[in-house]
Amino acid sequence: TGLINELVELALAEHDHATNIFLQWFVSEQVEEEESVTGVLEQLKLMGEAKGGLFMIDRELAKRSPGNTSGESE
Repeated sequence: TGLINELVELALAEHDHATNIFLQWFVSEQVEEEESVTGVLEQLKLMGEAKGGLFMIDRELAKRSPGNTSGESE
């Protein structure tokens, strides 16, 4: 995230609007991925030491396809 933000800042400082627009896709992807990981971490915390919890999370993650981090099958 930090490197992407640095590139955006550089593009803005250089008034390079085309590069800034190009980088916005990476910013959006990074935000989406961080939200996805945060959700998994929250599930792991809720699971605690419950038996079968890790299996359930693994099964849910296996349903995800590249580009689909919602956990829903396509």
